[in-house]
Amino acid sequence: MTKTEKYIVGIVVLVVVALGGFFFGKIGSGNTAGDFAGGITPGTLVTASASGGITGNGYIQPVGAFSSAAINGITVGGTDQYHGFTAYVTASGTPASVVTLGALGLASSTATSSVTVPETAGLSIGAICSGSSATTTVYVSGCVLTTTNGATGTALVAYSNITGANLSVPTSTIFRLTFDQLPY
Repeated sequence: MTKTEKYIVGIVVLVVVALGGFFFGKIGSGNTAGDFAGGITPGTLVTASASGGITGNGYIQPVGAFSSAAINGITVGGTDQYHGFTAYVTASGTPASVVTLGALGLASSTATSSVTVPETAGLSIGAICSGSSATTTVYVSGCVLTTTNGATGTALVAYSNITGANLSVPTSTIFRLTFDQLPY
């Protein structure tokens, strides 16, 4: 091999090594800048507000694929599958007066009270809700929206004593109500 041929082979090897290093470096490295692998930043995961929501105390709500859809169409943190309404309207309230309920099974074991519903968009009078109580001795057996002006409303709540003895239900007992906004 002549001296010129050696230079040509050396230049070709150098070019191949340089190009190979460049291309393999681009393919293998990707963009690793930032906190996320590959430099890909995810989209919005949640929407939130410090002072918004039904009660004005703020909320955090997952969006898109991060909301969890149940097979009955109700979702957590998204919209229901039938229309664009938020899946839940919630309200909390307390009995208007102290009530003494009889033991479980007695006719006197159930009472009713009205609870203010702060948001009724998408609901109509007669909308049914479910609920719970902040105590383990009182059971919310049913509730229904009785009035609405399109923004606020009132729900009639039926609640029961689930113990074996008479029970005094104070006005500090909190009822939590949930309306889904599917058509009835």
